[in-house]
Amino acid sequence: AHDCQLTPDFFTLIGHTGVAMMIFESGMHFDFEKAKIVGPKACCVAVLGTILPFVTGALLTVIYGRPLMPDGVSVGTALAPTSVGIALRLLGEAKVLQEDFGQAIITAAFVDDILSLVLFNVLFSLRGDFQFVPVVVFPILGIVFMIVAMIAAMKFWPKFINETIMPRIPVRPGAKVSLQDEALFLIMMTVLVAYATLTYFLGTHLWGCFIAGMSFACIDKHHWPHHVWVKQTKRA
Repeated sequence: AHDCQLTPDFFTLIGHTGVAMMIFESGMHFDFEKAKIVGPKACCVAVLGTILPFVTGALLTVIYGRPLMPDGVSVGTALAPTSVGIALRLLGEAKVLQEDFGQAIITAAFVDDILSLVLFNVLFSLRGDFQFVPVVVFPILGIVFMIVAMIAAMKFWPKFINETIMPRIPVRPGAKVSLQDEALFLIMMTVLVAYATLTYFLGTHLWGCFIAGMSFACIDKHHWPHHVWVKQTKRA
């Protein structure tokens, strides 16, 4: 397992690609209107969901006779993150993702992962001298990028795709896959790769995958981007 981490193989690449695509698809289900309602409560849950596992893990490590630094902090940090991918998949299969409590769970899990990312950066800095840029600057840049991307998801992408791109694409009668669907899929893949690459240098590529999916959550009320994504990825 250690050698596989040092030298990722083809199957590792396939696994990372699958997870990235799943997180992107889940981001398209993000409901901005409901997030405004459940956001404050979800953030409170996220803070507790980060602090309590961290403190509990650290205390149990000390009780079992291991030192607090770095063993206790490492265990607590490992217990803090929430699996956004699994939560999204389970809520989607149960068809409750668009419910208020479903959006609250997703919002809390997403914020929890942001806080956990900060914890991971702090933990990695304990291996040597404190590094201000990766520990402090990168998480702040990631949060700023997330806010800008969310504003673009509501204000820029719907108009850009629906009013600028799609009217210029000709209709292809009788085709199984329309040119509009192909163009939208190309835009989605481009945004996915761009956002994932950017947030990879800020901490984790999965952060960018979810934000990229959110960029297409407001394109069409009938979830046209999601239908295009599912149709095209099933072919792959």
